Amino acid sequence: MSVVVLLLACGAGGIAVVAAPKVDYYRPKYRVPPSLESVLRHLEPGHDAFPEEKTAEELAERLGRLSALLRAGPTHTAEVADLLAPDFRGGRLTPSDEVSLGNNPQLEIYRARTMASDAVLDRNAFGKELSALVGGIDSVRVAELLITGIEVEAGADPLVRTSVRFDLAGPSGGGRAERIGRWQMRWRRGADGAWRVVEWNALEHLRSRAPAPIFDEVTQTAFARNDSFRRQLVPGLDYWAANLDAVFAPRGMGHHGVSVGDFDGDGLDDIYVSQPEGLPNRLFRNKGDGTFEDVTEAAGVGVLDRTSAVLFADVDNDGDQDLILLTRSGPLLFVNDGKGHFTRDPDAFQFKKPLQGSLTSAAMADYDRDGFVDLYLCTYGYFIGVSEDKAGPPAPYHDAHNGSPKVLLRNDGHGRFVDVTEEVGLDQNNDGFSFAATWADYDEDGWPDLLVANDFGRKNLYHNDGLVDGKIRFRDVAAGAGVEDYGAGMSASFVDYDNDGHLDIYTGNMWTAAGQRVTAEPGFMPDASPDIHQIYRRHVRGNSLFRNRGDGTFEDATLTAHAEFGRWAWSSDAIDFDNDGWEDLYVVNGMFTRDPGEESVDVDSFFWRQVVANSPLVRKPGTLYDDGWRATNRLLVSNGAQAQHERNVLLRNDGRGGFEEVSGTAGLDLDQDGRAFAVFDYDGDGDPDLVLMAPRSSPQLRIFRNDFAGGNSALAVRLMGTKSNRDAVGARVTVKTDQLRRTKLVQIGSGFLSQHSKELLFGLGKSSGTAEATIVWPSGLTQTVSGLPLNHRVWIEEGKGAVRTEPFRDRSAPSVGVDATTATGPAVPASRGTWLYEPFPAPDFTLKDLAGQERSLSGLAGHPVVLLFWATSAPASRTALEELARGRSALAAAGAPILTLAVDPLADEAKVRAAVQGLTVPVAIAGEEVAGTYAILSRYLFDRREDLRLPTLLLLNGQGEIEKVYREGIAAARIAEDVAKIDAPAAERLARAVPFAGTFLFRPAERNYFQYGLDLSEQGFDGPALGVFERAAKRDPSAITFYNLGTLYMKRGQPIVAKGAFERALEMKPDYADASNSLGALLAQSGDVPGAIERFRAALQSRPDFPDALNNLGFALFQTGQADEAYPLYEKALKLQPGFPEALNNLGIFYGRRGDLETAQRYFQQAVDGRAGYGEAGNNLALVLAARGDAPGAVTVLQRLLQEEPAFEMTYVTLARIYLKAGQRREGIQVLERLLQRNPKNPIGLELLRQAQAAG
Repeated sequence: MSVVVLLLACGAGGIAVVAAPKVDYYRPKYRVPPSLESVLRHLEPGHDAFPEEKTAEELAERLGRLSALLRAGPTHTAEVADLLAPDFRGGRLTPSDEVSLGNNPQLEIYRARTMASDAVLDRNAFGKELSALVGGIDSVRVAELLITGIEVEAGADPLVRTSVRFDLAGPSGGGRAERIGRWQMRWRRGADGAWRVVEWNALEHLRSRAPAPIFDEVTQTAFARNDSFRRQLVPGLDYWAANLDAVFAPRGMGHHGVSVGDFDGDGLDDIYVSQPEGLPNRLFRNKGDGTFEDVTEAAGVGVLDRTSAVLFADVDNDGDQDLILLTRSGPLLFVNDGKGHFTRDPDAFQFKKPLQGSLTSAAMADYDRDGFVDLYLCTYGYFIGVSEDKAGPPAPYHDAHNGSPKVLLRNDGHGRFVDVTEEVGLDQNNDGFSFAATWADYDEDGWPDLLVANDFGRKNLYHNDGLVDGKIRFRDVAAGAGVEDYGAGMSASFVDYDNDGHLDIYTGNMWTAAGQRVTAEPGFMPDASPDIHQIYRRHVRGNSLFRNRGDGTFEDATLTAHAEFGRWAWSSDAIDFDNDGWEDLYVVNGMFTRDPGEESVDVDSFFWRQVVANSPLVRKPGTLYDDGWRATNRLLVSNGAQAQHERNVLLRNDGRGGFEEVSGTAGLDLDQDGRAFAVFDYDGDGDPDLVLMAPRSSPQLRIFRNDFAGGNSALAVRLMGTKSNRDAVGARVTVKTDQLRRTKLVQIGSGFLSQHSKELLFGLGKSSGTAEATIVWPSGLTQTVSGLPLNHRVWIEEGKGAVRTEPFRDRSAPSVGVDATTATGPAVPASRGTWLYEPFPAPDFTLKDLAGQERSLSGLAGHPVVLLFWATSAPASRTALEELARGRSALAAAGAPILTLAVDPLADEAKVRAAVQGLTVPVAIAGEEVAGTYAILSRYLFDRREDLRLPTLLLLNGQGEIEKVYREGIAAARIAEDVAKIDAPAAERLARAVPFAGTFLFRPAERNYFQYGLDLSEQGFDGPALGVFERAAKRDPSAITFYNLGTLYMKRGQPIVAKGAFERALEMKPDYADASNSLGALLAQSGDVPGAIERFRAALQSRPDFPDALNNLGFALFQTGQADEAYPLYEKALKLQPGFPEALNNLGIFYGRRGDLETAQRYFQQAVDGRAGYGEAGNNLALVLAARGDAPGAVTVLQRLLQEEPAFEMTYVTLARIYLKAGQRREGIQVLERLLQRNPKNPIGLELLRQAQAAG
């Protein structure tokens, strides 16, 4: 909400992506599910406990105007005056006194010592101050203004004070420049409703400039010769989510990483890219000339199973790099034959228990020092159905302990990795939502320790105690070491940032403007303790940097070092980009950014207001917190955006214990949903280059060559173990020169989903002469090698004095512009359509076509069917209709009849007829129910969850199941050919459902119909929903499936079958509170109130704070005359769920029965206000209004209710009765006729109509 839109330009060597053509959709008006109403009603700020957020949203719009003016250029700064109040006063935005921060002529950085606090400038003079602020930037390309704090001041004319973080960047000469800092702005709303600035002061200011590019994007040069890169990796995952069968779920969270390693032993690091299900992982071989070639197929690693990350490791110490893949089904080992070809070892991993959650990251080290690298696996939440007692959202948000267990696998040296988690003590505190892990001997006792970053809570620091009673043992010492670090842990790394020889800790968490605002506002957890508030403030602070004191403990240096800023940080790790000898920090970030021009809903503020703020202090299922998570996830899988347009962050180490952001100046402030990066020397010139992975962006994979010309020395070190593991993983290398001393570590796995090169790149600043390297090998051997030439690559073997050296290559010339359009083009020809791996059942329907003939899918059973959805408003529809008319004979010869359904309103039949005039294809108007049903079906055909594109053509088999989907370039000839291919063996079906060749090592998961059925049910399409749940029950006979079946049977008036379904659910899960509650409601409807009371009490025994069960029990007791016992149950339900419409309605009934119609009216009104279309409450409100003599008011309520919920039949009855009682016989009869058009058998309606007609 508070993120201002910003513009970025690609580098000269970047990949240009052609904008997608305009797409037409059928967008029905979706209902809000009743269970989420109380949460989603607050999607827009201003009506919950955080009124400041509505103001923040309005002020963000004003800052958006300021951003646009800054980007428009200096000629527009005068227009800023419109944003300023007449009595405006502003301070200086640029400092008069600055400190230089270790400047190099190629990178100048200045921080303000102090900022003038006097507001001496009026609105006319302030435009010049803004011009001075952006002076030195040729054109402002980035103008990001974030509201991080807001406060409404007291007084008769209250002003609003905001804290604003600004970031301005753009080209400067031949390089780039950036301005970063913080403003305090005070605002007043004017008489015209517009907010204007009353006072504006600068609190912080940092400026940087590079006269030449620091990093040059060479993605085009590196990959453009690979057809696989252009077709697969230039499109982002949103493209694939819209074009691959949803059974593969290709989009997900975009958690797919990148790793580098030398798989063919030629001395050059190659690149392995992880991909989602249905797309092959890719292995790119470094050719040494700045380009890479795709060798995936030749190497045998084109795995189509969903892969989050991969590790290069010599697991058998034979001198070549093997691969460990983290897939949906578990880790996979691919053994290198030494010739660049891999073979999977199916028996490599021996688990004591099956994995219980999805794999995220992994890291390797020789924890027991036996000479073989071992593997630690991070997992996140539980697989569905694995642990019902812990499944669900992380709770409490600030310190969740319902994550799935992580696993340590010991390499036994014979090709097997054996689960030793419990026997080494790593089962302690093993219940976090773990994103990342990394190994290092932080206390220098010779044994590698383990750091684990957990989302929603505390980190683990497992100290390796070495041999204890003959066994290796670990202890979680995070608390005692001072690194519990509450936060959204997403990345973990060890880095010696202060060059004292001790390994410090840098973790990726979350810096969020919305979170910083909301957690500081009065409405945030008002009953929580100060300690809890402090933890939540820590959760939004950002990344953490802990300085190793050298005594086994750490001090939090984050704020003093200015190291907290990282946004929504994924991989966060070290890179000494300027080779000055001090490790800098780089962070890739962002979550869900929608495509340009795509409608989206920003959920940042909503998430903190309605999810985090409702978190219980201890885990408690079935709360508003759970509903908030479901609502957020529902938004994100459709059109929600979260942490969008977050740019990557580069923090430069000043060598004095602090960091400054130079992201924009360095050209690494990429606007993408980044996840991972790997550091390696791409061009062999001795400085660190970057390969980045941002699967949700386009292109997914990018390479940036380091072109910084700072004139600094460097040394590259490659190690080979003999007694230690061959990769020397865990070796600590200290390089000493005449200027400095640096320490680095050989690692496998660091940051998040990332693996850097095992070659250690030491920037050595202005060092001269030679260097000395001291290696502490994992075996315990300490080896010192002197006389190493600077600006060379050196190879050191464990225990041998002789080393091999090689000078760095000459620095590459900067790239010249490349015709990036060569990298564009469709990934897959659109006219090919998408074959579904698993046919999708098409809901049956019966409609009359324009000629009056009845058409149904069931009537065409036994034949393939061509079903087209179109609209007169979608121009491509006419083309599709004409194509089908031309190809009708060919399709008939193939045995496939055509049926076309227009989704236009029934009232637009004349338009539909005009649109198909002269075309010989059968046409029917779908109507709201059929069109709505297929719109929801469309959202589940593909993981993109789009509404129904127009036109969309579905090819059905003879069983009424969708086999193939066409949405662009519909060609009748191709469809006719495809009809003959419908029947195919399983292997062929799988091969044609994916766009590229590859291998599934495990069968893809079966299609999950549960959420699809739930969506149909929530939208009122109970008939199709029932069929879906019946299918789901056969495939997955779970308690929740039978519960939903029971609910649908109950709604459709089948109480006996519904009762059986609820009882089946309770057999499978006796403490299933929802099933007990619904069974109780069913029994109450059938007249068994004592039985209902028993079930409601059972539900409350399982879940004492269950608002629905409390409300239902109260009403059942009320029915049996126990009103006094009912009332406190209603009150408790409302306390647990404020605004609970059903409880408000029942309180209205309570007071109505007591004759207190005024109080009853108030409660019924609150229930109606809380839920649009709440038929029962609206009807009750109308009855009370009529009873109190306000018949016109009652009519107004009922007429509105008919618009909002035309299916509630008692509304028609009550409205008709009011009209008839008032003598308005004609109006009453019209209402009854409308009712009987919907339900010709409604007995009350038939009787009232008979009486009214007889009276006439």
